[in-house]
Amino acid sequence: MRISRGPVDSSPTAARVSVSLGARQGLGGPPEERAMRRKGRRAGKPGREAPARMRGAALLGGLALLGLWAAKAARVGCSVGRYADYWAVPRGEAGGLLYVALGDSAAQGVGASRPERGYVGLLAQRMRERTGRPVQVVNLSCSGARLADLVREQLPRLAEFSPDVVTVDIGGNDVVVYDPERFSALVCELTAGLPAGAFVADVPYFMHGQWERRAAETGRLLAGCAEENGLCVVRLHDAEQARGPAAMLTDFAADWFHPDDRGHRVWADSFWDRITNDPALAAAPRLPGRPASARRSA
Repeated sequence: MRISRGPVDSSPTAARVSVSLGARQGLGGPPEERAMRRKGRRAGKPGREAPARMRGAALLGGLALLGLWAAKAARVGCSVGRYADYWAVPRGEAGGLLYVALGDSAAQGVGASRPERGYVGLLAQRMRERTGRPVQVVNLSCSGARLADLVREQLPRLAEFSPDVVTVDIGGNDVVVYDPERFSALVCELTAGLPAGAFVADVPYFMHGQWERRAAETGRLLAGCAEENGLCVVRLHDAEQARGPAAMLTDFAADWFHPDDRGHRVWADSFWDRITNDPALAAAPRLPGRPASARRSA
């Protein structure tokens, strides 16, 4: 079956109408117009793809930064064993001041670029410079230690020494796994067993949320019992809080838990202010040295 299409008008007017309609519909037109339309479509294509490329580049950049951060955080974790090995033996020269440190990973210097750049190493260096005497450090601390670990393992070992300076930092790991009643009982046991004049830090600043509420509570308990037992309280929580929110970027290692080199200097400054400026030390200077008779038995 054939469909009749009618007569075909081949006049010039009909041809112009046909070309005009085709051009408006994008279906025809002179070769120059068709070429320009094709070129315009090709030229416009990258503009539509640019946002997608930008998103892809941003995603790749973000993944690269995330990978860099993860690698740095992993290095912090891997440093725990090396720092423990460093402090496994006394450091410094005997025959001068004896400094004994108790605590957790912060006392080990974790987060700092080297163990001696942790706050314990910095304090030992300042003691040497201040007194002109050799300083030997016995670091009994242990990464991951909670208050129960310190009382059970580190405090008995302290009794083996007659230190000139004792520092204690503990409680950060107890904030993560918190048992208020047990913590309160152990605080009393710890502070009763330390030598008079030992320097005890309260719990570091955790910035916000449940952990910060716990840190403030445990810090108050620790500071209260320490003062009742004649110990020198180091207000570490206040010192870190005063640094402001930006300290999260400037004072912490990549794991956002341990202090970095700058953060350890903040810790060392807090301890040092008490070691050098406590009123009780003006009458009976602790540096250089104190006779064993002036120390309490543990």
